[in-house]
Amino acid sequence: LLSTTNNIKALFLQQSLKSTTIKGIIFDMDGTLIQSCIDFADMRKRIYKVASEDLGRSVSDGDVIKLAPKLSLDGQKKADAIFADIEAKALRDMKLMPGMIELCKFLDNETTIKRAILTRNVFSSIDYMYENYMKQHNVTRFNPQIARDSLDKDGNILTAKPQPDAIHYICRECWNCSPSEVIMVGDSYKDDVVAGNRAGCGATILLKPKFDNNSGNDNESTLNERIPTFIITELSDLQPLLLKRYCTDDKFITTTSKSIDISYY
Repeated sequence: LLSTTNNIKALFLQQSLKSTTIKGIIFDMDGTLIQSCIDFADMRKRIYKVASEDLGRSVSDGDVIKLAPKLSLDGQKKADAIFADIEAKALRDMKLMPGMIELCKFLDNETTIKRAILTRNVFSSIDYMYENYMKQHNVTRFNPQIARDSLDKDGNILTAKPQPDAIHYICRECWNCSPSEVIMVGDSYKDDVVAGNRAGCGATILLKPKFDNNSGNDNESTLNERIPTFIITELSDLQPLLLKRYCTDDKFITTTSKSIDISYY
């Protein structure tokens, strides 16, 4: 990938010419708002084992979220049980990312920027985070809160990241804005960054992952789709980034100044 550095720089320059009002920020949850406690290595191992038995062939790769629906009904039940077991343990070990509460209060009290959650986790995990870690700080819920088991207004499950469907749904049905007026923030270039870029978000921000966040390799996305607008090291870096790059005369707008750690790729 390093051989494509010049192409990447050209893409950054092209992206930097965008200028749009920022109306909302969509956040990933695990590894972004909370310290990820999901054991993805164990998840991959157990799901691949169930898939191999169910399909009658060796399965050792692929996105486990996409793989599970391809199994028989019995296989899907076994996969769902594995997801539930691992996610239940993650709830018990849940911790907020440093600066998460302060960031929410900043967005709510000092800007007009809306905030949403878009996660490949389940809705009960979002609710658990709010009831046990946010409510006590008098911070309101993210709105909307979209999980992999969330339904649209017609009762259909919204397609999980990296597909852009849920981002389009948030913009169209909840915020009445264009994706170009929204920022996507997450710790996965293959899920969060790709989803944001496919949706046409005004910016995608990658929080450098500190944990194994790999739910299985997905080679469907292109290099261009995996390029974020910014990379930050800590969630607490987002507030000064917004102030420095997006805040002009009390309005949050993009600027033509960009910085990126290309060596990360």
